[in-house]
Amino acid sequence: MTEKEQKYYERIKSNFIGKKIKEVYYEVLDYDTDSEFWNISDEIHSVDMNVVFKLDNNQLLQIKWDNEFYCYGVGFESLPKIIKREGFKIISVSDNSTWIKYIDKKISRIRVLWDISEGITTTHFGNKIIKKENSFTKLPQTWELNFDNEKLWISTLEIDDDNRTNFWADHLSVIFTNREQEKHQLIEKASYQELI
Repeated sequence: MTEKEQKYYERIKSNFIGKKIKEVYYEVLDYDTDSEFWNISDEIHSVDMNVVFKLDNNQLLQIKWDNEFYCYGVGFESLPKIIKREGFKIISVSDNSTWIKYIDKKISRIRVLWDISEGITTTHFGNKIIKKENSFTKLPQTWELNFDNEKLWISTLEIDDDNRTNFWADHLSVIFTNREQEKHQLIEKASYQELI
């Protein structure tokens, strides 16, 4: 485990573990319509940008796809307050029938599911190859949040119109059932897991 990964785990542990979720918000792109596109089903929500938790200590934590390790990993930051940004809208989902069972529940553990990609990076100058080197990319693809007897997954994946799963996406999906998790192979395709 690298020092950077250790600090990532410590930040997750100190900010999330043992805390209760009081409110949940989605930050989504504003398509200038009254329609909502995030609610695919009771088992999966498709969120363009961010999931924000207000915890029982009044801390606001924004879970997002970011580039702390590499583009499209799961990251988070603390917010002083929720601010509506131009081009986006904030949707309170605390009363949503899928989220309601997680409100006032303590986060007991978070499992980080990592994806590791290895390959060869080629550098070109014009039509000439000037350098080839092995590349190694490791990023936190999914968080599995555990609440005593319940689980949910927040992953940087997008499900397209043909119901294909696209990982490494500038998108978050929240998956509420193990059946959907298995369907999209979150655990199965993880290269490495770390339980916090």
